[in-house]
Amino acid sequence: MRFISRNIQRGLSATLLAALTGCARPDPGLAGQWQLSWQGRIGTERATLLLQPDGQLLHGSFRSERASLPLAGALQATKLSFTVDFPGPPPYRILFSGVVHGDHIEGEAQPQDTGGRGFAGHGGEVSADYYHWSATRLTP
Repeated sequence: MRFISRNIQRGLSATLLAALTGCARPDPGLAGQWQLSWQGRIGTERATLLLQPDGQLLHGSFRSERASLPLAGALQATKLSFTVDFPGPPPYRILFSGVVHGDHIEGEAQPQDTGGRGFAGHGGEVSADYYHWSATRLTP
């Protein structure tokens, strides 16, 4: 009789542990929507990111008032980077890189493929703040 009672107790303990583990809020990871903001020439710029990680690859979209553009990049632990190609004129690419801190990302943005043209300013007047960005996870 004791043998049956111990097995039942172990079974109930295992079931209870499994149930409690299932109640914990799962880590959403990087997938989902994020509100991105950065300081632009004419004030704070905003965009919505839809991030879809796939192993060490990152896919998704960059949606602003002006356009919805695809993004592609890479992940390495809490570090990420992705590029967005803007149609212009003239066309250009921005490389966003950053570090994920839970529901917040902070990073730097660097213009790419500008062909030697000035970017976001005339004669070097661009503030260093222009290249800083942050994003906060949007709740579903």
